[in-house]
Amino acid sequence: MKNKNIANDTCQEIINSTLSAMAEDGIANLTTKSISKRADVSTASIHYFFETKDNLIYNSFVFIIKSIRLDMLAARKGQTDPFIRIRGAVEAHFSATHMSDEAAYIWPQLWVHAGCDERTAKLVRVFGARIISNFTYDLRDAGMERREARLAAIELRALIVGLWLEKQVTKYAAIGERREVFDNVLARLKAKANREATQ
Repeated sequence: MKNKNIANDTCQEIINSTLSAMAEDGIANLTTKSISKRADVSTASIHYFFETKDNLIYNSFVFIIKSIRLDMLAARKGQTDPFIRIRGAVEAHFSATHMSDEAAYIWPQLWVHAGCDERTAKLVRVFGARIISNFTYDLRDAGMERREARLAAIELRALIVGLWLEKQVTKYAAIGERREVFDNVLARLKAKANREATQ
């Protein structure tokens, strides 16, 4: 058990170092040598755990997707109000962890990498599909018709990505403005759901 914990700790340290290197130097400049220095492990250890640099990059992206997924699930857990569940999932994307300076460089690289790597593309597609599925469920639970709920869920997902980019990359949207945008959209959707539920 102790050896397994050590191995898990080593793997996690390698992933953390990869993400830090990615944030500072970009994927194009990533080398196993630079990662091994950051993680204080040998390059042989990196190859032992991940085999190739491509596998290491992919597993690093899996880690950040899982991280935000767990934050979303925690925010939704035990909430009976569908709009509180949606709000919690939205706020998970804008937490301090996912809005850090490091994240500002990593997430765009994930999206770009998805354009040229099929495994990463599938990871992004599955993650997006789960969010849309959750939001569709929430909006159906609130009383919306299935098609309207799905379209609104797609809109919410696109809004999350767009406002994340506005805040992190263009620096245009302030935190208060981002909240106001979501408040307006959720108020509109809530009114729509209430109308459909009473028809």
